[in-house]
Amino acid sequence: MDNYSYNNNDNRRDSGEDEGDRGLGSFFKGNSGQQQQQQQQHQFQQRPNQYGPPQGPPPGASHSQYGQSPYGNNAPGPRPGSNMVGGSQYGGNMPGGGYSQEEIEKNQRNERYKDWGTKAGIAALGAAAIGAAAYGVHEWRENKEEEEEEKRKEQEEAKARLRREEEERRRREQQQQQQHQGGGWNSPGQGSGYGGGHQQPHHQPSPPRYGSDNGGGFQPPVPMGCRPYTYDQNDVRHANPARSSENSPTPREYPQLRHVGNDNTIKMGSIIALKHNMTGRFLHTDRSHSTQTGSNQQLVFGYRWNPDENDWWQVLPANHDVPVPGAIVAYGTQIRLRHLQTGRHLHSHYNFRDPKCGQNEITAYGDQTLSDENDHWVVERWGTGSYGQTWDASNPIVLRHYVSGMTLHSHDIMISEDVQSVTCFGPGNEENDKWYVKFE
Repeated sequence: MDNYSYNNNDNRRDSGEDEGDRGLGSFFKGNSGQQQQQQQQHQFQQRPNQYGPPQGPPPGASHSQYGQSPYGNNAPGPRPGSNMVGGSQYGGNMPGGGYSQEEIEKNQRNERYKDWGTKAGIAALGAAAIGAAAYGVHEWRENKEEEEEEKRKEQEEAKARLRREEEERRRREQQQQQQHQGGGWNSPGQGSGYGGGHQQPHHQPSPPRYGSDNGGGFQPPVPMGCRPYTYDQNDVRHANPARSSENSPTPREYPQLRHVGNDNTIKMGSIIALKHNMTGRFLHTDRSHSTQTGSNQQLVFGYRWNPDENDWWQVLPANHDVPVPGAIVAYGTQIRLRHLQTGRHLHSHYNFRDPKCGQNEITAYGDQTLSDENDHWVVERWGTGSYGQTWDASNPIVLRHYVSGMTLHSHDIMISEDVQSVTCFGPGNEENDKWYVKFE
């Protein structure tokens, strides 16, 4: 055995292999193993440049099977006769460090925590989904209740509309019966005090004409069925509620007709501006000016001498009239003038007077869905009336308020800078009642 050990050691030295580097150790015990270990240590000392200065454990430290012992100096050292290098029985290439049961248990705990967190997240998502579903059911119920309430309101409105239509139909039948009996709107005994006359529909051949000569407009000069105009502000007359926009068959909008060339004929839907003859200012309104009299409506006034975007008005039929768009308008016809920019109608009334002169005020009132008989004006040729003739823009006109009988009037009284007073006043025979039509 001894001879074999020595020969074997010589062979390893001849081949240049180092069992200590491979960490194989000796398989034999006894003196031959101790000699072999001493020879290996001698070889390490003889070759410091190759392996560096010998390094040992720090004083007081001990070795274990896995290198530095985590248990202190009482840990057992290497087994006698072992040949570990680098703190491992498998050689110096084995990584050292923190793989221990404590680390394993710690990793296992972390995995359990992750699993618990995942389950908790799933539970939270489930609870959120249930809450969202419950909220959705609640919202669905509320929406359903709102829809049912809207349907109920629509049904009630439809019933109310049918009742109003039935009442209106009966009223018209009664009026027709009175006319057939010789009374009607022309009878003085039938005066209603509303300032309005009954209008009969009339169909005209092409080109259509809308005005007094076809029975569809103003009949000169006394309102049918009413006492003559007195032009007195204390003679208060009320608008006929049956001639408002409520239940009116009149279209809410008419096509806008722009005049070009030498066409001076005013038609239903024409866009016009009105210039005051005496002062040269244009009839104007805008959203920035309101009355200060208590009506709190949009103020109408005379403004500057060249038309701007707030000076344009559209010619429309009176409420409950249904002329075709583009129908020629005759003098003596009741019309409405709707302001293009604000959609309000030229309007007058009693009880509210211009603060500068005490005459009935002129305002812009309502919209496409709101209009009453105080928006009705009778267009007349200044001086003669010319009832039944075509309204020609080259002729000066008077606009007579149908309810009161007084006319659109202006003068050199100023409310403020560039705000000239416009009122409803007098029978219409003054120069201050005269207006000219202008086109774009």
